[in-house]
Amino acid sequence: MTSINTGTSMNDTSSLRSRNVNKTENGTTIVSGNDNSDKDLFLKLLVAQMKNQDPFNSQDPTQYITQLAQFNMLEQSMALNENIEYLIGMTNGILANSAVGSATNLIGKEVEVYAPIESGQRRDEDVKTISGKVESVYIKDGVVYMNVKDSQSENIIEVEYGALIKVNG
Repeated sequence: MTSINTGTSMNDTSSLRSRNVNKTENGTTIVSGNDNSDKDLFLKLLVAQMKNQDPFNSQDPTQYITQLAQFNMLEQSMALNENIEYLIGMTNGILANSAVGSATNLIGKEVEVYAPIESGQRRDEDVKTISGKVESVYIKDGVVYMNVKDSQSENIIEVEYGALIKVNG
């Protein structure tokens, strides 16, 4: 059995294959669905489609207008989404600051709060309350917490500000 030497070693062919993994046979770059495809890609595809159309069987111009209108709507939706995310962030910051301000006014006052739920305990089981003096207030992960000194056990208990039932003065 004779072998034909192509002048290419095994390493050479594997490196050729790895260089062409993200390209078609014509050398066009392959874009996967997981990549961040953006408006520039859409415009490139539209221009390529217009360049490569058959001159004897051209596409209906209303299709291009429709695609551009859809692209414009997509762009506006993306801008609107960014603005909404910004407003949500601002609103959350304002609400947290407002809650901290209100909770700060409780420092040194006697309050009644729902006790934190212990692990394994369901919300609908005997809900316990704690009475005590608010020692301090802080924010953790965007949630306002109060440190309440339990009047029975004298322990400091971390309680969410939303667990406040009443202020005794």
